[in-house]
Amino acid sequence: MTAHKSVGAGPLDERSLIDEFLPDHDFAATHKTRIKAPAPVVYERLLAADFSEAWIVRVLMTLRSGRRRRVNRAPGDLRQRLEGTGFMILAEAPNDELVIGIAGKFWRPDGGRCLELTAADFTRFSRPGYAKAAWNFKLRTEGGESTVLSTETRIKCFGRAALWKFRLYWSLVSPFSGLIRKAILRHVKVKSETPL
Repeated sequence: MTAHKSVGAGPLDERSLIDEFLPDHDFAATHKTRIKAPAPVVYERLLAADFSEAWIVRVLMTLRSGRRRRVNRAPGDLRQRLEGTGFMILAEAPNDELVIGIAGKFWRPDGGRCLELTAADFTRFSRPGYAKAAWNFKLRTEGGESTVLSTETRIKCFGRAALWKFRLYWSLVSPFSGLIRKAILRHVKVKSETPL
């Protein structure tokens, strides 16, 4: 099958953990930003970040789900905020890379998320009529006090119907998905560059 890849900021140059979970994919998008902070600070701020603090993320997620999204006031880090959402941390290499996974019928308004899926099941998951996505955050140190934070999203569809539905869905939402990813990167950049 021919890959239908949509790439935002060019392919990532080096091998990363996301390759272990979704090396073969139908769609992909990448984005990156340069942050004036060392990788350990950026990674710490990434884990502490509440992506719903970015207004554009809330607006776009409200439009997608049909339900108003508010800033998540619950204490905790990214790991805790992912619980019960269908998103799961697949791999973590502190100060280097974080990989998140999800499976479902993303073209449905509710996302059709497979809430019972575990990180251990993710690689083997290939249920016909569904898709799965792996999403990473990768850090690359530049000059000691600067870090390039990149994110890549990869999607694999299972079966012709899922591929057709996702292709149509992606043609409509990929620009907005890109805006969300860029807003998240900006959010982490601001948090990382602002002294505590």
